[in-house]
Amino acid sequence: MALIKTSDPKRVFLTVWISQFVSALGTGLVDFALGVFVYQRTGSTSEFALVLVFAMVPAIVLSPFAGALADRWDRRRMMLASNAASAVVIGLLMLLRHSGDLEVWQIYVGVTVLAVCGAFRDPAYYASVSQMVPKQHLGRASGLVQTAENVGMVAPPLIAGVLMAAVGLGGVLLIDLISYVVGVLALLLVAFPPVEQGEDTGKPSLWNDMKDGWAYMLRHRGFLYLFLFGSFVSFSVGLTQIVVTPLVLSFADAPVLGATFSAGGLGIFLGGAAMAAWGGPKNRVAGVLLFGIAQALCLFIAGLRPNAVLIGVGLFGCLFSIQFIRGCTATIIRTYVPDSMQGRVFALNRFVAWSSLPVAYLAAGPLVGVFDPLLRSGGSLAGSFGKVVGVGEGRGIGLLLMVLGATFLLVVAANYANPRLRNAETEMSAAAPPEAAREETGALG
Repeated sequence: MALIKTSDPKRVFLTVWISQFVSALGTGLVDFALGVFVYQRTGSTSEFALVLVFAMVPAIVLSPFAGALADRWDRRRMMLASNAASAVVIGLLMLLRHSGDLEVWQIYVGVTVLAVCGAFRDPAYYASVSQMVPKQHLGRASGLVQTAENVGMVAPPLIAGVLMAAVGLGGVLLIDLISYVVGVLALLLVAFPPVEQGEDTGKPSLWNDMKDGWAYMLRHRGFLYLFLFGSFVSFSVGLTQIVVTPLVLSFADAPVLGATFSAGGLGIFLGGAAMAAWGGPKNRVAGVLLFGIAQALCLFIAGLRPNAVLIGVGLFGCLFSIQFIRGCTATIIRTYVPDSMQGRVFALNRFVAWSSLPVAYLAAGPLVGVFDPLLRSGGSLAGSFGKVVGVGEGRGIGLLLMVLGATFLLVVAANYANPRLRNAETEMSAAAPPEAAREETGALG
């Protein structure tokens, strides 16, 4: 028995977006709070880091498989099942916490299952946006989706500590349970427009569907190069997020560090909001590369001097720019990829882009170990480059950020020189199937 109440595209999109925004925020709160709980229980940084690893890796590994399912199954039902399963997991963790039997290994299992649920829910959600939103509003919709996703990543560290002190882990788990219930109820009250199917009406195997996704990306090489560029963007952001902490603490205290990260969080929020209001430039590939240049320059600013304001401005600009890079990428996918392929293409985008994050996290320590001594007193660059950026603790990390910015500019130049990426939208437009219905029906604004 269905409880569907509305199929109006505008109301459907806004209802689903708000519910997924709430769920993303709740998930981020729980992941962070469980990590804090593990650290308080064990005193081990490694065990704390494992919570974050278990919360990320399944989404990367399962993305191609989950994307293929999102193109075969009903996306609304797929999201419903994922949210309902997540609610069950949170409920079990609440019971274990209430009884005093919650162990660290159970937390690892719990966050892994939650990550698996997210791995299946997210491709279905991303691909369903083009079902609900007319083509002329896809840029704005991508900005809204990007904003919600990134608030779910940035806000939890800022408010989870307060919630842990006020209501404890049990209260945070309850908040997340409510967020999943909201997601389930919202999905029960809407109907998604039908997916536009391709010419092949057969039912190939799931494995063949997955291969078709890879083949589509390789056939339209612009997507492959765009996703590889996104992988470097993710690497640079992941590396920056790690090294900013020792950079700031080399000359300031923890409250200043918190303010610096708050500036970055504000950049994420305002960047997503600006993308949602503007929709991005008409030439989205150009937008990706131009904001890549902006991100590179902001890395230079962050590394230039041991000054919290400069680092805050650099982090703000870096994370502001990435919202346009990712928003334009998502809009390109939603504009040119057939609806019946979007789950796989979005999943492959996540697989390629996110795969560089663990590499960045693992590389941060060794890179700091290489660069930091260079600008210490008596270091090999202290008498030359040190006259420009300074000498002492943390200055080598500043140099690392500037080298990363210079590398970023080279990557942008190389991608601009690649005609398959530079002209990707023209090629995709010529190959895209007619989707007049999506262009003419419905409205977001």
